[in-house]
Amino acid sequence: MNLMQTDELTEHLNSLQREECYRVESVLKESEFETTQRVMFVGANGAGQGPFIRKYIARDSGLGSAYERVFEAQRQGRRFLYIPRIADCYTLGEDLVVIMEYVRGETLQDVVYRCDPSMQLAADIFPRLCDAVLELHEGFGAPLIHRDLKPSNVMVSSGGLSLIDLGIAREYKGDATTDTHHFGTRAYAPPEQFGFGQTTVRSDVYALGMILYFCLVEQTPDAAVRERGFLDPRIPDPVRSVLLRATEFDPALRYESVRELKRAFCSAARACGFAGVLPAPLEREVASPADLNRDRFVSFLTRDSVQHSGRLRQMGFAVKSAFRSAVSNVGFALQKTPLWLGTTWNVVVLAALFLLLVGCSQATFHPSGHDANYPFGFLVFQYLGYCSTNFIALAVLLIDKRKMKARFPRMAWPSFPRLGKWVATYMLVSFVAYVVIAQPFVS
Repeated sequence: MNLMQTDELTEHLNSLQREECYRVESVLKESEFETTQRVMFVGANGAGQGPFIRKYIARDSGLGSAYERVFEAQRQGRRFLYIPRIADCYTLGEDLVVIMEYVRGETLQDVVYRCDPSMQLAADIFPRLCDAVLELHEGFGAPLIHRDLKPSNVMVSSGGLSLIDLGIAREYKGDATTDTHHFGTRAYAPPEQFGFGQTTVRSDVYALGMILYFCLVEQTPDAAVRERGFLDPRIPDPVRSVLLRATEFDPALRYESVRELKRAFCSAARACGFAGVLPAPLEREVASPADLNRDRFVSFLTRDSVQHSGRLRQMGFAVKSAFRSAVSNVGFALQKTPLWLGTTWNVVVLAALFLLLVGCSQATFHPSGHDANYPFGFLVFQYLGYCSTNFIALAVLLIDKRKMKARFPRMAWPSFPRLGKWVATYMLVSFVAYVVIAQPFVS
């Protein structure tokens, strides 16, 4: 056995030993080229550390090189503010294995849904997101192009912001004409990523523009949205100009760099009376279980509440945050259901509403029992005014509105949490009014 074979065998055995140190908690993603797991490191004494993310990436796919670049840079002493730490990176058989920090928090997609889309949210997050991408573009010899920038690949917590999923990221090659592999999420990926040219830093500029649109209106972008010129009343004209340039079909017409895009957006935000309010970037520390619980309740745009003193107020904030989080999770789960299931759900809700309204009409015009003793005017108020309107409000909250949002994109559709707040407020006010008005009739 020659020296090369001996080195390969040693490396293989070391890889096997590494594998035995981890316990799989769950499989997060599986595809033809990649498997992502949540794992715990188990020491010799049986104690667990973590969790960590472990990825198996097929070598023949041509993916995963960005992880190797980041790992090598970290071994040389580099520290990144927005890229998760990579603990280990090695080859096992035909796979590249990556062990990295488990980033706690919410995805940007969840944050936008929970907090409602707004210009203020965009002013808070988007400059920091640009800084995160710049760490890939300017932190290496040749830029690393992420190629899969989207709200679900951005993690937000009380400690800052992180870019995740560098699986299809690639190093820019000046002599290439097109990408070898065409990957990415269609809604956010630029045209050149699907065979029209080589991806460059301007490709990530395009994706950032689409993410900005999502932060402003909470809608997944498509070609029709871009062709219509991002015409939405919630988008100020200066910001619309930034969106249009960032998402030009021709890469040469886009902003030259993410840094230029950031400057243009900040200028537009100031012109609209907004400015980012995030604190200066902090060195990210490995989160503890206590941090996870904190992140679930201390939301991104509720940091002002943390400044308030008093135990009672803090308890109230925690209850309010927990309630908002629960409502948001329900709404987000509804959005992830298939469209056909949403249509079926709407039929059920509308059928139930129809039966309830028929029942209210019957009780008004053909009263029975105790209702027969009440004046007709009170019955109209009770059943057609109070009960019917509450049933309608509840149905409006519960129906799946995705098809309506797609059909009427220019309408300012409220998010599920905001609509839920409106419906709850209406039901409370109407109940108080009912009690006051009904008192003379039932006493």
